[in-house]
Amino acid sequence: MRKSKREKTARVRQRASIQTPYSDPDDRYFKKHFGQLVREHGGKWIVLADGELIGIAEKKQIAKLVEKAQSNHPNAAPFIAPIPTKEDLECVL
Repeated sequence: MRKSKREKTARVRQRASIQTPYSDPDDRYFKKHFGQLVREHGGKWIVLADGELIGIAEKKQIAKLVEKAQSNHPNAAPFIAPIPTKEDLECVL
């Protein structure tokens, strides 16, 4: 029994949605630049919004960066994370 074109299309879409991993622009940015961030900014904090670097600063300055992220990207939740130092990563390994 042959399947209709509509059934085949629906199956392909269903498989594509199952196989497509979750992807976030902030996560991609952090992953892509992780080595450089550790080398140059280890011990500081990073703030991203919609895949855009808002800034890197000491922990006490994060609030200003979050305000900047919210004003530049009002519909995005800012990504805020500590940047590990080389020593932090060596302890993990």
